[in-house]
Amino acid sequence: MALRNWAAAYFHYLTGSGAHHCWDWPALALLRGAAWLYRKGVLVKYHAIADHPERQEHAPAVVISLGNITVGGTGKTPMACMLARRLQSQGWRVALLNRGYRSQREDGGAAVMSDGQRVLLSAEEGGDEACLMARSLPGIPVLVGRKRALGGRLAVERFGTQVLILDDGFQHWQLYRDLDIVLVDGTNPFGNGHVLPRGILREPMEQLGRADAFIITKGDQITQDRAEAIAAKLRQYNPAAPVAMAIHKPSSCLAFAAWHDGKGHGSGALQPDGQSVLAISALGNPASFERTLADAGFTVAGSLRYEDHHHYSRDDIRHMAARAAETGCLLVTTEKDAVKLPAPLIKEYDLPLYVLSITIEFTAGQDQIDTILQAVLEDKL
Repeated sequence: MALRNWAAAYFHYLTGSGAHHCWDWPALALLRGAAWLYRKGVLVKYHAIADHPERQEHAPAVVISLGNITVGGTGKTPMACMLARRLQSQGWRVALLNRGYRSQREDGGAAVMSDGQRVLLSAEEGGDEACLMARSLPGIPVLVGRKRALGGRLAVERFGTQVLILDDGFQHWQLYRDLDIVLVDGTNPFGNGHVLPRGILREPMEQLGRADAFIITKGDQITQDRAEAIAAKLRQYNPAAPVAMAIHKPSSCLAFAAWHDGKGHGSGALQPDGQSVLAISALGNPASFERTLADAGFTVAGSLRYEDHHHYSRDDIRHMAARAAETGCLLVTTEKDAVKLPAPLIKEYDLPLYVLSITIEFTAGQDQIDTILQAVLEDKL
C-alpha cells in the first residue's frame, strides 16, 4: 500500500504544472512518448466518427451532453442533477444516461438504475455517480451502461422520455447530441496542457472547438482575474460558445443515518461554526471538497483521501473510526462517497459520520445557457 501511494504521488507530481528535476527526465520522456501515442489514438477514434456521420447513432429524443476535457472532478454530477430538475420543472420528460463507471453494469449494454420511483441497483451494481443521481432525482429515470444509445432507446420506449442528459459525454462520439456543454474546473482547468498520461487532458485543447457552451465550475474558489483568464483561453479555441460561471454551494450536512434514510434537512443536521472535521473522500479533486468544507465554516483538521471511485471496505471503516477517536473530530464525506459506504459497518463502528450535500448555482451567464437550451428544445420537440 505504501509503494502504491508513493507511485500515485510521484505520478501526480510528474503530471503537475510545477518544475521538475533532472532525475525526472527519463520518466517524463516515457510519459511524453505515451502521450503522443494517446493523442494519435484519440484523434483517430474521433475522426472515425466525425468523418463518417452515418456511423453516429441518433436517439429518438433531444440529447444534451455534459462533459469535460480533463480527468478529475468538475462537478458534472450536481450539474446534471440541477439541469434535470430544471427541465423537469418546465414539463419535459427527462432521463439521465450514465456510463456506470467501474460498476458491474458498465459493459453490459444498458440497465435501469432508477425508474424515477425506486432505486433498482446498488452503487456497486450501477456505479456511485448513477446511484447518487437516482437517489437525488425523484420522478427522473437514470440508466447506466457503456452503450448510451441503447440506454436512450430504452428510456424513450419505457418512460416516454423527451430529453436525454448524457452524463460525461464529450468524448462519447458514437451518440449524436443536440447540445454539447463542457464543464471546466476553475481550480485546475487544463492541468499542464498535456494529454494523458503526461497531463490530465482527455483530448487536445483544440477539440474545445466542438463545444456549444462552457461552464466554469468552482468559481468561488478562484479570483476574478483567474476566471477571466480561463474564459479567454476557452474563447481562444472557441470564440462562439458562451462562457458561464457556477459555484458549488453546500445545502446541508446531515448525520449519515439521517441522510441514508432520506430524512432531508430535519434530522441530524450539523452546523459548521468552526467545528473540527476530517474530510473523507474518493474524488478526482479532493482538495476542492476540502476547500468547500472550509469555506462553509468547518475547520478541516485533516483528511483521508482514496482513489477516485474507490469502494470502501471494513478496513477502511475501521481506519476512519480510529482516526476519529484519535483526533476527536467528526467525519464529513460527500454524497458520492456516501452511496458507497456500507451502512451496517457505519452503525457497527458507531462512526461519527456526516454527509455534505452540494448544489450548483450559476453566478454568471445563466441566461445564455437557458437561451441555447430552449432553442434546441423548441427546434426539435
